[in-house]
Amino acid sequence: MRLVAYVIGAVLFALIGCAKSDTVPVTGTVVLNGQPAENAEVMFNPKGAGRMATGYTDASGRFKLSTAKPNDGAAPGEYVVTLGEHYTDKAPPLPPLGQSLPMRFPQQYGDPAKSPLTANIERGKTNDFKFDVKK
Repeated sequence: MRLVAYVIGAVLFALIGCAKSDTVPVTGTVVLNGQPAENAEVMFNPKGAGRMATGYTDASGRFKLSTAKPNDGAAPGEYVVTLGEHYTDKAPPLPPLGQSLPMRFPQQYGDPAKSPLTANIERGKTNDFKFDVKK
C-alpha cells in the first residue's frame, strides 16, 4: 500500500512540475535622454484582467520581469508600462507632507492612466522591449 501511495505521489509531483507556466520571459532596456537608466522600477500594468509584473534596471538599463517568482516574466497580453525609482541602498530623505520623492522620469511615466509606454507580450516570441524616454 505504501508503494502505491509513493508511486501516485511521484507521478503527481512530476505532472505538476511539468505544467506549462502562465508566464513567458520578458526583458528590456530603459534609456533616459540617451543614457541607460540605472535603478529604475519597470512596471507592466495589464490593460485588462491580470497580474502586474515588475523589474529593476541594472547599470546598463536592462531589466527582467517577475510576476510570481524572480525572473519568471509576465503573462501574455497587453500592458501599460510605468517607470519609477528603485532605491537600492539609501532612499533620499522623505519630503514634506503632501510632496513626493523626486523622480528623474517625467510624471506621466509613473501613472498607468497617462503613460504613453505600452507592450504586447506574446507566447513563443522574443519579448525584449526598449523604452526610450526623453525628459
